[in-house]
Amino acid sequence: MEVAQKAPQEELEGLKMSNAGFISHKGKTYSAEENEVWRILCERRMAKLPDTASQAWLDGLEKLQMPLDRVPLFDELNENLEPLTGWTVRAVDGFIPAEMFFGSMAKREFPSTLEVRPMDSLEYLQEPDIFHDVFGHVPMHTDPVFADFVQEYGQLASELDDKDKFDALGRLWWYTVEFGLVEEDGQTKLYGSGLMSSFGEADNVFVGGPEIRPFDLDEVISTPFRIDIYQPVLWVAQGFEQLRDSVAELRRRWAEELVES
Repeated sequence: MEVAQKAPQEELEGLKMSNAGFISHKGKTYSAEENEVWRILCERRMAKLPDTASQAWLDGLEKLQMPLDRVPLFDELNENLEPLTGWTVRAVDGFIPAEMFFGSMAKREFPSTLEVRPMDSLEYLQEPDIFHDVFGHVPMHTDPVFADFVQEYGQLASELDDKDKFDALGRLWWYTVEFGLVEEDGQTKLYGSGLMSSFGEADNVFVGGPEIRPFDLDEVISTPFRIDIYQPVLWVAQGFEQLRDSVAELRRRWAEELVES
């Protein structure tokens, strides 16, 4: 998630935030080491994701024809993604302002960095990299219901002018798009990018680490989060329609304020 507003100040020091914005991805190439980093990360995650990931994410990986042995280029991703759900991936050069981030979501444009984590930081990187953004997030945008959910979320966020409500939406994003679980065929599966692109935290889900609760909108939007620890509580949705409906419910609740603004 290439947006700065939710992280504590001490977590933001040293991150690329000054004048960050959209940039061109044209002509971008990757070194042999960067491609090797991508290959190693994919190999390690794909050793487990076929058994633990949502089928929607697995299907999305196939629909995108995402290469696992080299860093994918945005043109090739968009060639497969846009005809499916109208989404495209756009390059950014750091954490972009919240207004720009959510505005792009409302237009079905997913902001992603072009940068690959260094070989000596495979386990953890403070700043999101292309593995988190593209491998973790983008396959889910091939699912029509999930794609609608994120677009409608971005539209609602773009219309808000209330800090408390904006914070509530930030929590909804965190516990769904970043760290969401979904029930499929009676089993709990991963779909949030923070789990798809992680190692330890994804494993932690299946060894009794977090408390796992049925998705409850009011609980989710009132539960603060920290970015520097394993999440102590996660919510499992019954399907992605439940996420899309949650945005519609918040819009209904906040309708009077949105009209006045």
